[in-house]
Amino acid sequence: MENITDNLWTVVINPASGNGLAIKQWKTAERILQSKGFNYNVCHTKPKGKTIEMVKGIIENGCNHLIIMGGDGTLNEVANGIMLQKRYASHEIKVGVVPIGTGNDWIKTANIPTNTYDAINIICAGNTSLQDVGCATYQINGSKHIRYFVNTAGSGLDSIVINKVSQKKSAGKKKLTNKLVYILTLLAEFTKYKPIEVTLETDNGTTLKGNMLNFAIGIGKYNGGGMLPFPNANPRNNLFEVLFISDMPKIRMLFALPKLFSGTLEKVKEVKYIRSKKIKLSSATPIYAETDGEVIGYTPILFDIEPLAFCYFSK
Repeated sequence: MENITDNLWTVVINPASGNGLAIKQWKTAERILQSKGFNYNVCHTKPKGKTIEMVKGIIENGCNHLIIMGGDGTLNEVANGIMLQKRYASHEIKVGVVPIGTGNDWIKTANIPTNTYDAINIICAGNTSLQDVGCATYQINGSKHIRYFVNTAGSGLDSIVINKVSQKKSAGKKKLTNKLVYILTLLAEFTKYKPIEVTLETDNGTTLKGNMLNFAIGIGKYNGGGMLPFPNANPRNNLFEVLFISDMPKIRMLFALPKLFSGTLEKVKEVKYIRSKKIKLSSATPIYAETDGEVIGYTPILFDIEPLAFCYFSK
């Protein structure tokens, strides 16, 4: 176990996280870090997409100890910076997470407390865990792009709802909790959603074809601000939990919604779970996807897994 005061840290703060709570919480966190003897620099997240390059540069300049003050979106950008940098093996970069965001789904699987003092104490203890990282290869205007993720990814109704929720946040509609915003948006969108015919192929030989209502991949267990679509996900087994929901009558979907919170979706006949290291999603009509709540590009999309590639401070 290392001595935390022997390292130079970079604290990455998202000022917009938690409806602006991050800046207020930073004052508390700063007092704690100083009292514990941390040696650190501070930087704020950049406009969309530029935080990844910022984190990549910080690491390539020699800093491999990071503290994130933000939510799932900030964590995703930092994770992408880690995976794209060339100086260290990704698991050599150690990340502490002080949760501030409105969703905070990744921390539910990782068992990171929401209290700032408790979260920093976990970092101080010096214990770390490794988890798998997903990699999505997708298309934008015919060119290939890559996006990493540490919690979940999805397409179909999932990505439409995520996109709408993101637009509402950007427009300043932040008075409701992330979970409630997700539910209300889901209810609004599923009534007009038209399932898309897709083909899902896995490396273990499983192929699914048909009209898809929703497709999702889990490394972690939770998404949507506390929904539990992947109760059996294991972030350290080098396997994705894959959820495929075929088209169903809208009234049945409405009654199935509570099972999404209780982790019992497998009881719905249109729901299929499989495990795989590699998944390809394709469709005659291009559809977009999301990773960790961030909307990316379009099908065809290939999902690969990088085993034990992300290191974080844990209990």
